[in-house]
Amino acid sequence: MINRGEITARVEKIYEDKRLSNMQLKDRRTAELEEKLPQFAEIEKEITEKGFKLVSLAAKGSRGTPSYKEVETRLAELADERKKLLLSGGFPEDYIDGCFTCKKCGDTGRTLDSNGLPAFCDCYVNYCRNLILAESGLPVKSGFEAFDLKVFAEGDRKEAEALLETAKDFAEQFANARNLLFFGKAGIGKTYLASLIATELIRQGVYTVYTTVPMLMQTLLYFGDDDTLQEKRDNVFEIVHSADLLILDELGTERMTPARQDLIESIIDGIVSNPARKCIVISNLDAKEMMTAYGERMFSRLASMKLIKFNLPATGDLRIRR
Repeated sequence: MINRGEITARVEKIYEDKRLSNMQLKDRRTAELEEKLPQFAEIEKEITEKGFKLVSLAAKGSRGTPSYKEVETRLAELADERKKLLLSGGFPEDYIDGCFTCKKCGDTGRTLDSNGLPAFCDCYVNYCRNLILAESGLPVKSGFEAFDLKVFAEGDRKEAEALLETAKDFAEQFANARNLLFFGKAGIGKTYLASLIATELIRQGVYTVYTTVPMLMQTLLYFGDDDTLQEKRDNVFEIVHSADLLILDELGTERMTPARQDLIESIIDGIVSNPARKCIVISNLDAKEMMTAYGERMFSRLASMKLIKFNLPATGDLRIRR
């Protein structure tokens, strides 16, 4: 699991390293061009000046004005002049721009949106999504395209399709979706389908965290004197309570104590009471077993979710079939 601050820090470090490496390459190429094509430096200087002026006008809300259009036109002319100059000198037209992995943002991770306002570049967003996915703890890191109806017995495929549609509806209507409780026998695809949902939502930029209940209890209920473990515990608390989507797997496999009961209830209460956050709870217990294990108060929280029973008798254990 990884918190939002660490995501930002890691991605910023990636861009810092990229910029350093690419700027060194750009400096070498620029020096080469200025030596062989003296006019290049003049064009670059004016491009920089006009670029700053365009940003300034956009920030003042002057997009579409004659002044803004005049600067835009001049920048286009300069770009064409630079292209012709480079080609005439035997250089590729992207000899300078090609120093950067992303030409759109110049490896800064920032760009301007359609209104001329500062925004994160698509490449930056993709780095964040990939990092969240890599650190999510998800057993499967694929979206709905990985769902294979053929792994189910023929008699269960209609039910499997219905489960997939439920998953797709949750992902598509995430902001207004009800929390999900997946329950049924072990090995019939509950965690697998939850992972597909999570991957789809991470692709949409949803901060998603997956954990098993036993692992979570083991971490959060540690009260020793080791500062490192205490810091880890506090970090996990922050992650769990800030996730847009929290997937709690293996509910019912933990050894229950009053402290663990209170902790699980507080985590689920925190999500159920906040419509902006969602959770998917996964359990091998049926409704009656959940009532017995957790009591009426906890069960009422679980029962407020959309209950999805996985009943695929002809298929059996998917892990064995695969």
